[in-house]
Amino acid sequence: MRPSFRPTLMLGLITILTACGGGGNSSSTASTGNSTTTAASTPAVVPNGSTLTMTQNSSVLVPSGTTVSSPNGSIVTISGTSNTVYTQVGATVSVPANATGPANNLVSTGQATNGALATTPATVSVIAGSATTNLAPVDGSGASAIFWGGGHLALDSSGNIIASDRGALRKVTQAGVVTTLVPGYQPADWEGLAIDSSGNIYGAGSSAQLVSSPPATWGASIYQLPVTGAIKGIALNWETSTTNPSIGWGGLAVDGNGNLYLADGPNNRIVKFTATGVMSVFAGSGTSGGGDGIGTAATLNNPTDLAIDANGNLYFTDSSTNQGKSTIRKITADGTVSSIATLGQPGIPIAVDPSGKIYTTDGFSNIVRVDSKGSVTTFNTGITSGFITSIAADANGNLYVGTRGLGAQILKISF
Repeated sequence: MRPSFRPTLMLGLITILTACGGGGNSSSTASTGNSTTTAASTPAVVPNGSTLTMTQNSSVLVPSGTTVSSPNGSIVTISGTSNTVYTQVGATVSVPANATGPANNLVSTGQATNGALATTPATVSVIAGSATTNLAPVDGSGASAIFWGGGHLALDSSGNIIASDRGALRKVTQAGVVTTLVPGYQPADWEGLAIDSSGNIYGAGSSAQLVSSPPATWGASIYQLPVTGAIKGIALNWETSTTNPSIGWGGLAVDGNGNLYLADGPNNRIVKFTATGVMSVFAGSGTSGGGDGIGTAATLNNPTDLAIDANGNLYFTDSSTNQGKSTIRKITADGTVSSIATLGQPGIPIAVDPSGKIYTTDGFSNIVRVDSKGSVTTFNTGITSGFITSIAADANGNLYVGTRGLGAQILKISF
């Protein structure tokens, strides 16, 4: 995708939790104002309008709307009931005076358990690219490799990162060695990427300008780079435009049967291609909107990126009807569209890991995670090379992201 450039914004870790399991009984020591309250077995309930500081091995119960501010800069805003949040000693717990609902969300400085949410920071490592340079692509290793940035990422079965970069198709090994698989704009502008189970690479983008005399006409095509053999067209010039040279630039995904799905943003829809290139509209009426529904009964608003989970469910980022935001939406195999969360900026990337966790960004350099229970966590990455423009997840839940701003890099993020 090609979002407009924005300055990098560094935020603390913000977690919004909704209806995830948790709870339990443990001893609690909490400091409220100048007093200390200790509960021998059942955690104390923090009253509305109160603020306290968490001490070692303490636990408290709070209602929805409570914020937990950690010394490491994380901020947790709890929404819903029966959540469990593990934080650090010295964290400040603030319960709004107007909080409603039962105080059954547990906040603890004890040892985090599996399935609970913890304010653990993300670990970021550089695979390749420069933090201070973004120019025409140059192959190399590590920081000596140059990226233009702003393209898409996909992972092959060997863990290699495939990147679209200024119309080119590039391969990045785990050791950071960068090579060009297909030069820029040959035969098309490689943008959206997907890799099937056999290792074939698919790219979506605009074809060469079809007609140069007024009115100029551009085409959108889907290409395949097979594991062996030459590039071949799957759906050549399946769409044309006399007004938009960027048609066909959306996110691309492939299912287990070899069907391809493309975020066709300019036409407010998700389109499907069979392995032989037959195109059909999978979701979206073509009219801009945020209405859920089945297939073309749903309305979409400039969908930009696309990901698919192990069950064949599609997830995409859609410009929210709430101006200045992006909505994460889901499409089941039968074409049913539903909205999951509204967050971030328009045009943000998306990925899904094998456990079903969805990843996107805040529109800048921070990672946003949505789990299967609806909990939303924003991780401060500390990335300085630019805002995150692309995301891919591996089988172990690690993320690989591309940046574009002051520099352009491929980074690995672990949790």
